[in-house]
Amino acid sequence: MRVTRLLPCLLLLAAACGDNKLAAPDASRPDAAIDAAIDAPIAPPILAGIAEARATADGTGLDLPIRNVVITYLKPQIGSLTNDPAGFTIQAVKNGPALFVSVDPATLTPPAAVGDVVSFQINTMGTVALQRRAQAISSYTRVSTGAGVAALVQDISAATDAVTMVDSYDSEIVKVTGTLFENFASSGSGFQRSAINTAGITGDTNFQLRVPATLVDAIDMVMGCQVTAAQIPMGRFNAQAQLGVFSASDLTMTGCPAPVVTAAAALSPTSVRISFSRRIAAASVAADGSQFTFTNGITATAASVSGRTVTITTTAQAIGTNYTVTAANTVTDLQSTPVGTPSTGTFGGFVTPAVVRINEVNANITGGCDLIELRVVSGGSMTGFKIQERNGGSGELALTFPNFVVQTNDFIVVHLNSASATCNPNGATQETATTTDQPAAMFAGNFDTAYDFWNTDTGLTATDNVFTLFNATGAIIDAVFVSNDPAGASTAIATKNAAAVVGLANQWQPALATYTDTVFRMNAVDDLDATGTTAAGTSIQRIDDTDDNDKADWTTGAGAASTWGALNAGQTAF
Repeated sequence: MRVTRLLPCLLLLAAACGDNKLAAPDASRPDAAIDAAIDAPIAPPILAGIAEARATADGTGLDLPIRNVVITYLKPQIGSLTNDPAGFTIQAVKNGPALFVSVDPATLTPPAAVGDVVSFQINTMGTVALQRRAQAISSYTRVSTGAGVAALVQDISAATDAVTMVDSYDSEIVKVTGTLFENFASSGSGFQRSAINTAGITGDTNFQLRVPATLVDAIDMVMGCQVTAAQIPMGRFNAQAQLGVFSASDLTMTGCPAPVVTAAAALSPTSVRISFSRRIAAASVAADGSQFTFTNGITATAASVSGRTVTITTTAQAIGTNYTVTAANTVTDLQSTPVGTPSTGTFGGFVTPAVVRINEVNANITGGCDLIELRVVSGGSMTGFKIQERNGGSGELALTFPNFVVQTNDFIVVHLNSASATCNPNGATQETATTTDQPAAMFAGNFDTAYDFWNTDTGLTATDNVFTLFNATGAIIDAVFVSNDPAGASTAIATKNAAAVVGLANQWQPALATYTDTVFRMNAVDDLDATGTTAAGTSIQRIDDTDDNDKADWTTGAGAASTWGALNAGQTAF
């Protein structure tokens, strides 16, 4: 006999409890209701205190009981401690309610695990970006382990109210299948996001898949991919409904765009680097390089994969000869999707790479007709070199140079907003043979003393920025930190991320792995938005022929009178 039945028996007549057996309830007796209650199964409270906690105002010193709830997900701490602390989600029944507990699971005794049934007291409730959170707890106990979390999962792929009723889904464990329809963009420190179309919701940018930035890159998640996340928590950030993915095991991905060849560049007289739009599966590439064929008589002898590039060892290339490489469709991305079109790239036989520096910048020209000038310190090939702002993502300058050769003291001017009739009234393209392939008399905006290159990006960011120059191997060969206010209060996350990459390459001082807002701005060249509003106005410029990788190499404030395609004041020919 269970203890729960002994106490009522002590209160009943001996006839009713004789021999430790209960008589069948008699509806004519006044204690029939008591007997019926004793025989009824004992069930845990359905809401387990979660709804009551969510309805409680923010505050400390609370004593809100949470009983027999299931831990459905463990969230790691990534990025901001305020917005994205470590924690766990709890739920008792399918369809919720649920709650995020912003307490590190590893600090509990015993450490929390998915499937644990637990009880505790909530001592602090708070709200962050409209999400209710339990922020401090006590009396934590684990009742049992191994609860079936899958039984709590809701498939919301066909739901039409996940955004409009986001609060009713908040922190609940869900499954969703959909297609990403936006390029990934920053979503707070350490995260990126893309809006997702599902059977129930299409075209709503407030319905988002939110993923650690490192994971987006590692699994090559891009717009157009179809994803299925089987057991993840729904989150929110104000009006945004955010599907939280924190590890590769949280989802499967199919239907991504096929990988294509984006560039090819000779790294040496006997090696070529082929760049692809997506990460390449190393297992899909034969070690002998036989899936890569070349024109003009050279052949592959070996191949190795690194992310989105494949390096091919070749027989000897001839200087000045152009080659075309073709990748077979047996080369695939991480989702086993074969290489699509274009599957070819053209490169010139190896020539010693040029030595080049960023020499002049104006990010403040009206209409986004911004300019960056490069100065050639030592002549050679520019093939495969790349100039970019920040990380070169969506809405940021990223220009990879084609096959062309420059001489010492040459200049290259990169023009922004090539599609604008204001910036590029005569439709100039790229100059690769001479600095007057497209003379200024016919192509307004070009400079006859520089190789002119045009990019579709609609303008440089003029608040805070990092401009980085890479050589054909992907190594950083020059960079500059710039800002509009050295004493500014904040610096964009994308800028700080790009700065960290440059710092690790020792291409700016101080060379750090992480830059705070203050440290970045104190050491950045200014004033990015105070330069001239026309190409003929003032610009930010190097002040001499040295490169010390710091702000002292550059003008300050509004800069000096522009010198596009010519030496800056204080410079002499090499």
